[in-house]
Amino acid sequence: MKILGAVNRWLFDPMVPDALMESGGRGVSAELRSSPERCPPERSSPEEPPRVYGRGVSGAESPRVRLSESGPTQEDWYWGRSSATGAEEDYYWRRISDNYSQKDVLPGTYLELHNQCYEAYNANPMANAIIEMGSNFVLGEGLQIDAGNKRVQRLLDRFWNDADSHMNRRQFDIATELSLYGEIFVRLFVNPYDGHVKIAMLDPSLVDQIETDAENVEREIRIHRRPLAQNATVPTASTMPSPAQTATASPGERSSAYGSQINMLQPTVVNPSDPRWTEGQWFDVPREIMHFSINKVTNAKRGKSDLATLLPWLRRYKDWLIDRVRINKYKAAFLWDVTLQGADRQTIDQKMMQYARPPEPGSVLIHNESETWAAVQPMIDASSAAPDGHAMKMMIAMGAGLPEHYLSEGGDVNRATAAEMGLPTLKKYRRRQDYLGYILRQILDRVIAEAQKAGTLPKGVDTGYAVHFPELLTEDSNQIGIATYRMSQALSTAQSLGLVSQETAARMFFEFARTEVDVAEELERIADEASARAGKGHGEDPAAIRSDQQ
Repeated sequence: MKILGAVNRWLFDPMVPDALMESGGRGVSAELRSSPERCPPERSSPEEPPRVYGRGVSGAESPRVRLSESGPTQEDWYWGRSSATGAEEDYYWRRISDNYSQKDVLPGTYLELHNQCYEAYNANPMANAIIEMGSNFVLGEGLQIDAGNKRVQRLLDRFWNDADSHMNRRQFDIATELSLYGEIFVRLFVNPYDGHVKIAMLDPSLVDQIETDAENVEREIRIHRRPLAQNATVPTASTMPSPAQTATASPGERSSAYGSQINMLQPTVVNPSDPRWTEGQWFDVPREIMHFSINKVTNAKRGKSDLATLLPWLRRYKDWLIDRVRINKYKAAFLWDVTLQGADRQTIDQKMMQYARPPEPGSVLIHNESETWAAVQPMIDASSAAPDGHAMKMMIAMGAGLPEHYLSEGGDVNRATAAEMGLPTLKKYRRRQDYLGYILRQILDRVIAEAQKAGTLPKGVDTGYAVHFPELLTEDSNQIGIATYRMSQALSTAQSLGLVSQETAARMFFEFARTEVDVAEELERIADEASARAGKGHGEDPAAIRSDQQ
């Protein structure tokens, strides 16, 4: 280790021997290429050899080349060649197992990004505002699930209002953690008797392996969770239920306590002989767990946080603000400089004892011409630093996809320009709404499928349902209403001219109104209502009239 440390210090010395340059430039940054802009001041031209010398191994003077003085930034360590192994001492080395077709960062880098995003969310007000703002825009007051069949609606309501799943609150956790972590893992617990489903979230930092199809990386097969022995909490006598509590539990409580991680009657106890506590545990996808991720390419397995690309600039802006606070604090500071004309050391010591406590503000100083008092302040001129902070804030806003006035930066924005600048943000949040709708449909479809599998829901019943998101802006509702009315007039004219069919006109109408409706079922309901009205008018059975029409 001592030899490695010595070699490491030699490598990172500001000078590098010419042997490294002659060996093809291995381990030397591309910034070493000579250019007129990067010539040291003492050199007259790029062709002139450097005038910096160091002592070689044999003690002779040997020329060396000056490295770039600027070290790698945080972005270089994460996404550049500096992240080959994640350690600075191995900067000039590359892993043999590197596979550039895999787009995921190294596991150590992923965990570091995960922890830093979580720390920024809790400690950085701007990072917290970016995440929470997205959740508030996407979900607003919450979702609404409407099913066409009453039995399906009762099934979904039972799952939604379950005490363990608590989807009325978990929906906001899903939106927040999806933005914060870039991915979520949803564990599924199914009651084998009635098919009731409970869900729980798995921390993405506990997942260390995702096994996919060799021919299709998008098809996940199983997910591995890290060993829990270091993080597990052993239930104590105070947390374990008493025999009396277990005996008096209702059958419903016993039947609902079927998940090992959410068992309310028998909490999970750490068993050293159980392999999952020492070797981890595999979960099958999608039978036991579901994985959803954002901000990634198709060939990547892990998602990326909305804050991942903003972390360096969030840190720089925070440091800049701290420096500004310190500067403003010290700008108002001052001290008294007292000059004594012709005083000896004894007189100076006496005055120091006399003025050991500075005079209070508003005090009157009386002295003769031998004493001179002067207030000394630091000459700090930092009035021109505001554009620097604005530039960093604009960089954060651009990376987050937000206009500047969303981050409390009014600038020269008025109402008209603010409305135009907000359009890309609304598009971004609508796309996030679509993905959250996809997540919820995957979970709700599983709830319905398990109920049909257990026989508590007939297989022939209509299982259609709709997930309604709140409008992003209140003005959109008025604009959509006016535009939908005009569209209905245009479709009525087109249908009367024979340009479109009734089904096509209905589909275009509901799409324009941003309402998810099954057009075929809606037309069937319209026909039933028309038959019912016709039957009441002639005193006939509506069902018979409908059968005659068919």
